[in-house]
Amino acid sequence: PGQKIGQIFGSKTITSLSQTDATGAPIIAKADYGKYQIVNGKVVDTASKGIQFTDDSYSFGDPNPKFNVSFINGVNYKNFSLNFQFDWVYGSHLYNQTKEWMYRDGISGDYAVPVTIAGQTEAYVAYYRSAYADKFGSQNGNRDGTKDYFYESSSFLRLRNVSLAVDLAPYIKVPALKKVQLVFSARNIWTKTKYTGFDPEISSGSTNSSYDRGVDHNSLPNVKAYQVGLNVGL
Repeated sequence: PGQKIGQIFGSKTITSLSQTDATGAPIIAKADYGKYQIVNGKVVDTASKGIQFTDDSYSFGDPNPKFNVSFINGVNYKNFSLNFQFDWVYGSHLYNQTKEWMYRDGISGDYAVPVTIAGQTEAYVAYYRSAYADKFGSQNGNRDGTKDYFYESSSFLRLRNVSLAVDLAPYIKVPALKKVQLVFSARNIWTKTKYTGFDPEISSGSTNSSYDRGVDHNSLPNVKAYQVGLNVGL
């Protein structure tokens, strides 16, 4: 109650041995500190290799962007025309549920990335599996639970449209043809983002959805498109 609609709630990664729960009580007893280690900024049980998460649910924040900006411009030189549009979306987030379910099935490429725990470096299955189901650790055993581990920044800069046109009429020199413009155009051919999914712009639900807004659940990415056109003027 009182919270902004559309936020994503779930368990947060424990990042400190002295971290407390929602009531202010220590999550890990001081006597048990020796059983844990900070790995990549996350508290990990050195015996089980499992990442530790809170039992309480917290807001991860509003997935909607802070602002959207489009840069649209065109350049003309003699018989050539270049037009382009860049879209910049900043401050947006996506819950990468596609990645979460790949963790569930053990088919994510992350499973091959080694981590160092208790002085030994290996690609621990238990480490990555615990991000989906914390059954290895001493916390909630939450399978398929929403966790901030999969909540990612989806800010991006994208070349939305680009086209290059050249008028060939001056070179063809046919009196009946006043314009023979050859146009090469492309859409969504370049994107700069830190998001690890297929596309930082897609979502399983609509912008106004109160259920899966800001969730990437096997969503189809935007496609790259290339076109060639010919404009003839008489």
